[in-house]
Amino acid sequence: MKKLLILIVLLAPLLGFAQNEESLKEAELNRFKVMVAKDKAGLESVLHKDLVYFHSSGVQDSKETYIASILSGKSSYLSITPEEMQHRVYGKTGINTGIILIQQQAADGTLTPLRLRFTDVFVYADKRWQMVSWQSTKLVPAQKP
Repeated sequence: MKKLLILIVLLAPLLGFAQNEESLKEAELNRFKVMVAKDKAGLESVLHKDLVYFHSSGVQDSKETYIASILSGKSSYLSITPEEMQHRVYGKTGINTGIILIQQQAADGTLTPLRLRFTDVFVYADKRWQMVSWQSTKLVPAQKP
């Protein structure tokens, strides 16, 4: 019985049972990678069809408009680095919160560093985590008194 349990634990990710905090973290980090790489197939896979994406500016995107903005260069991410992240899983729903550092490039070539606090929601569907919602807020540097 003990060997069967060990086998199930080892095979669970391959069988689509990987609904845990570690797999949610991996999905989030992979999303950052495909955003920077402008990987259309990767974006299609990790973003849910019902995505609602609120940028820190207040602009709203759907899955289609967000992918188009990345591929066109309107949203150009040079790097996305997590500063802190927490991951929670509730059945087939995962919530990530944290702070990320983003290096963006504007259309004129200027670099813009952003530090964002974020909350996003993933759902586990089709044997993978897919982001269904994103909300972020710009963090400003602390002011000296």
